[in-house]
Amino acid sequence: MKRKLILLTAIILAFSLFFTACKQGDISEAKAKEIALDYINNMFDANETKATVTLEKMECYRDASGALVTTGDGEFSERWIYFVRVPLATTMVKYEVSILGSTGEVIYASHSNVDVRLTDAQKKQAEEFYAETSEWEEKHMAALESLNQACTDWAKVKLGESRPIVLDANRGEMPGVKQRQFSHSYYVVTRDGRVYSVSMQWPSMQVLGIGVENAK
Repeated sequence: MKRKLILLTAIILAFSLFFTACKQGDISEAKAKEIALDYINNMFDANETKATVTLEKMECYRDASGALVTTGDGEFSERWIYFVRVPLATTMVKYEVSILGSTGEVIYASHSNVDVRLTDAQKKQAEEFYAETSEWEEKHMAALESLNQACTDWAKVKLGESRPIVLDANRGEMPGVKQRQFSHSYYVVTRDGRVYSVSMQWPSMQVLGIGVENAK
């Protein structure tokens, strides 16, 4: 009888651990790290091999964006999200990727602007841009146009879309403020109906953030 009780307890515990694991995420921590590093190296032209991984339960409401929406009942839902981080220093993060634990889909990725390095030509461009007075507004518009084109070119290469639709997201922009460097955000729509939010920095023309607005 005692042996049967021990066996029954072990079976119950095994099932409990199984269902807990399924609830927390259908992909493993190792798989999440693999997905994230591949994404970082591809999207940001990096060569990273090491990262830390944490799994967190995130609450969200139906008015939230992207993969964290509910089915429309107005109640909050919970999703298990893997956060994969590549450290830049002891207390800083170089890259961070958020992955749905249930599907392995990347819903957000970022690159710290602290890690961005300008070429000598770009440094000169930034200094001249900041020094402009009466023509600064025209220079700023020209810079935005070049950034928009850079985002379009990036989408063609990284998202495999020959004719992406690039729309101004108007996020994080401070009109009238003279800055040597600035970032601007765009919505990128691909042929398969995916909507990305992409943040790019001028004059490095590097991507700082990639979000999937309509992830599943």
